[in-house]
Amino acid sequence: MFFCMENFQKMKTTILSLSLLFLVSFARSQSTYNQVYSIFQAKCTGCHNAGTNSGLLNLSGTAASVYSNLVNKDPVNPAALSRGDKRVMPGYPHNSSLMRKINNGLDPDNDLAATEGVAMPQAPNPGLSDYEKELIRQWILQGAPQTGTVVDTALIRNYYKYGGINSLPTPLPPLTGPGFRVHLGKIFVPKSGETEIFIKYNPRLPDTVEINRIEISQSAQSHHFVIYKFYPGQDQFYAEGLRDTSKTSHGSADFLAVFSPLTHDHVLPPTTAYQIPQTTVFDLNYHVVNSSVDSTLAAEIYFNVYTQPKGTAQKFMYTRFFPDLSIVIPPHDTTRFTQIATDSSETNLWEIWIMYTHTHRYGIDYNVWERNTDGSKGPEVYNGFYDFGYTFNQGYYSWGVEAPEEHFQNPFLEINPLKGLIHEATFYNYGTDTVRWGLTSLNEMMVLGFQYTYGAAIPFTNGIRTLTDEGLSLKAFPNPFKDAAKIRYTLKERSKVKLEVFNLAGEKIQTLADEMQSSGSYLYTFKTERAGMYFLNITVNGHSCEQKLIKTN
Repeated sequence: MFFCMENFQKMKTTILSLSLLFLVSFARSQSTYNQVYSIFQAKCTGCHNAGTNSGLLNLSGTAASVYSNLVNKDPVNPAALSRGDKRVMPGYPHNSSLMRKINNGLDPDNDLAATEGVAMPQAPNPGLSDYEKELIRQWILQGAPQTGTVVDTALIRNYYKYGGINSLPTPLPPLTGPGFRVHLGKIFVPKSGETEIFIKYNPRLPDTVEINRIEISQSAQSHHFVIYKFYPGQDQFYAEGLRDTSKTSHGSADFLAVFSPLTHDHVLPPTTAYQIPQTTVFDLNYHVVNSSVDSTLAAEIYFNVYTQPKGTAQKFMYTRFFPDLSIVIPPHDTTRFTQIATDSSETNLWEIWIMYTHTHRYGIDYNVWERNTDGSKGPEVYNGFYDFGYTFNQGYYSWGVEAPEEHFQNPFLEINPLKGLIHEATFYNYGTDTVRWGLTSLNEMMVLGFQYTYGAAIPFTNGIRTLTDEGLSLKAFPNPFKDAAKIRYTLKERSKVKLEVFNLAGEKIQTLADEMQSSGSYLYTFKTERAGMYFLNITVNGHSCEQKLIKTN
């Protein structure tokens, strides 16, 4: 009898373990939407059923019918409808009336307006937990798909059950003039991990405007935040909601502005502005690093964008980047890379307002000089040992959350694009593996960037040596291209030439030439099926020049 009872107890334990395993496996196998649908069934159908049909919304039907009633459907509340919102707008929790209805303090920036009715669920229905509200918000942020598991429920469940790092940025004041406000988050990052996301944002502008100020506040663990502006019509090729770095918009969008300071009031100089056509769609790129070894990080970012009527600015502000994708840093070694930043196709002077540089953890110094007519270094215009405000020499280079170090030029720094700049980065690889260009902080980057307006026409004098004079001319056309790009350059004398194409991750896509070549003109064709940004790199007798190349769909 004792033997049988002992076996029975073992059988009960086994059955219980298998049942728990089944429940966990079932939860994991459910699509994210089905988990959201289950919440509606458990806590919302008391009011929103076929009989009461409160708010003309029935949540008691099948999963498919409920999805059809919610996603991209107009709300019945006049105030929500007048905002142009939907019951669920994929990728936009702040434009989803359902999210505001259930928010109840989860996001102080997204509570109901007084004209939008009462919060849900109402008694006697049980209220939603913060985890349940967060699951719904994350589902919307991910584009509100009907199928697929798109939310790491274990990550957010642990955060709300056991706590984590609630990295709230400094609150921003309300807008004090025309413009729009954006709140992105929460973005959950696992312990000792990092996350980089892209997400489309359509401000639904009523007319073409100019941006003259961007006020921004982001979590202390932010690595960078970039606002891109899609080329006309290119946003249609990217789904709504969060995307990872395998679906970047590089090649389909241009830089608007880059931010790394935690709180920053980015006021453009008087008479200048970013030009924003009415149909503009932005792409937001947020990179967060969680250095905690035991806690989940919840990161957020806020920014206020101030606009002015078109035609107000006298000059428009533009952004340029010059990356060196070919960096290779051996272990236990200090390595220095030097690159020129020029553009032989320009016809006007660059008037540089902000200059910044970017490396990851192995960067120990970054300096920039004007480039002389003979190709040598001229006056130094950027020193990486200076602090973020570029006010004093702190004696070391800091790549961390302050990067990219900014230097505001007052007055603007006038640069001839034919001569350009020389930028030089130094790295110390204290690890055991060779480090190359890459998107995560465990890889490396070397990037010079600046924001500028166009000045007077370039004064073509006999004292200026163009890149063609130096044998480093590189032309690609058409650019952007759809099917193929033609690449042409001219050599003045017999030279050792290497012509290569890299992708954004720094991976070599194709070597078009690697040989001794006689003087004369050369023409090559580059084809690729994948849209995006690529970099042509030509090296002539050890001197390199790069050019951005864009493949569209």
